[in-house]
Amino acid sequence: MTALPRCVTSASAGPDQSAACGSPTCLQGCVNFVGSPPANLWRLYSGPGTVTFADPSQTNTTAIFKTPGIYTLELSAADGVHAVSYDAVVIAVSQPIALAVSRLGTNLNLAWAGGSPPYVVQWNGSAVAGLWETFLTTNGQSALVPLTAGSGFLRVQGQ
Repeated sequence: MTALPRCVTSASAGPDQSAACGSPTCLQGCVNFVGSPPANLWRLYSGPGTVTFADPSQTNTTAIFKTPGIYTLELSAADGVHAVSYDAVVIAVSQPIALAVSRLGTNLNLAWAGGSPPYVVQWNGSAVAGLWETFLTTNGQSALVPLTAGSGFLRVQGQ
């Protein structure tokens, strides 16, 4: 039996995305090849800070960013014979949102720091994922939410 020739046909670093400083961010890379698996490597191409990869030799891994900003990460695949295949992903990293909640009469006062506008304040009447309703979109960092007879959950998301 003859061995198949090694040949990397393409590398994909996955979709551009947003991330929070200090939290693991999933990288969803993919390398197509014929024959033996190539050597894959994630690396920081550009960005304002450092990146720590869980395993830079795996196409699907995680990265942790220490500084907010725009990062470009590069996934390369090399078979040692042919030209190296590259692709990049852009990740917008922001500070996580810290939320403070207090009661103000018949309202809840939400105040937050971190993240980037626009901010979306959402409400969910149960703990079921995917049922979030947008209550308010704002560029500010606070909101008054009327108290209702029911109970539920609130969250604030930034860009």
